[in-house]
Amino acid sequence: MKNNFTAENTRLEPFETKNLPLVVDVVVPLWSPPIGDAEFKRFNVEYIVRMNIFDNDQNYQLVDASDGTLLSAAFMAKKGEQSKAEEWFAEASKKYPDNLKIASKMSHDYISLLDKKTFSLMNDGDIKLSLFVSRKPGCGALIFDRLYEKFRGEGYKNIYLYTDCDCNWQWYVKRGFTLVQEDVYEPFSDEHEDYKTYIFKKEIK
Repeated sequence: MKNNFTAENTRLEPFETKNLPLVVDVVVPLWSPPIGDAEFKRFNVEYIVRMNIFDNDQNYQLVDASDGTLLSAAFMAKKGEQSKAEEWFAEASKKYPDNLKIASKMSHDYISLLDKKTFSLMNDGDIKLSLFVSRKPGCGALIFDRLYEKFRGEGYKNIYLYTDCDCNWQWYVKRGFTLVQEDVYEPFSDEHEDYKTYIFKKEIK
């Protein structure tokens, strides 16, 4: 499949839940916990993904216009919105013992705290980029640029997001984001290194 995707040969549309496993496929190698078998690792990563998908109409996918293949996905949230991840977790986690679900609780506590911090900085005219995942080179930037133009046309003021030292946070600096808050997350830190979290903001203009 070609990799030279542009706005002309792609289509931006609402995210389809059937494509969730494809999103999880991308991040399983990056976000798997250090405990449990392959099935549990995938379960925990899906939980993380679902915590970043909010109950709204601001979830998007970029597809190849010729055949509908998923290229990238982005999930957004307005201040105070909630995900439905806990409903899914309550049922899907029943098969796993409590000693494994400690990894899920750590993921929950981390994401919940960073969501709360980010929302506290936002106003009603702002929107948060919760997660975006690319399956093809360049398509993460492409979906971001498409959404930036969409939100500008809809009158949004700022895009916020949080990330951390395990991620390529420098990408956001190169895309014109400004660092507005930096913290150390103690549960993920150790005596050798602080685990740093970052909240970024970009004005939509």
